[in-house]
Amino acid sequence: MRCSYESFRHRRTLIVGDVGVGKTGLCGKLLSDAYDLCESITVLDFGPSNREIDGLKVGGHLIKPGCDVKRLGSDMIKTPRLTARSREELNELADENRAITTKLIHEYVKAPTPVLFINDLSIHLQRGGLEEVLRAIWLAQTVIANGYLGKRLAEDYGSGVSAHERRNMLDLVEEMDLVVNLRGEEM
Repeated sequence: MRCSYESFRHRRTLIVGDVGVGKTGLCGKLLSDAYDLCESITVLDFGPSNREIDGLKVGGHLIKPGCDVKRLGSDMIKTPRLTARSREELNELADENRAITTKLIHEYVKAPTPVLFINDLSIHLQRGGLEEVLRAIWLAQTVIANGYLGKRLAEDYGSGVSAHERRNMLDLVEEMDLVVNLRGEEM
């Protein structure tokens, strides 16, 4: 997909798709474009550290250290559905992620910037509320967010995490100006 930050400027955009389709890569390209325009930018980086689990490449941070962009993130964010071995462990990991991401959202709300990028937003929405996310989104003039909306990670040991995340993501789709669905799977 060829596009530039200019085509998303002053809009609220959500980039969705399954695991490994290039959501973070596209956001990284758009972030680089925005940075070149000297925009005042915050990145809420909910992506877990880049890793390979069972042959599946997941995670990754949106910006590299040293980039002059306000980054609110944590290396403590986990991949619950890929690493948990039980329903209880999955719920615990998702709850830990929610606590971390909620704190990061509140930090942004205290000192918002006109441009907001959110990497791996669905991590928060596995257990967190959409209201917190919307509060942050409405403070920015330009929002570019990405999140998982697919079928590959549906298994959640019956915890309901996948269904909660999907409902929140679909509700968020309705709040955005533009949705980019990579690979065009049905939402």
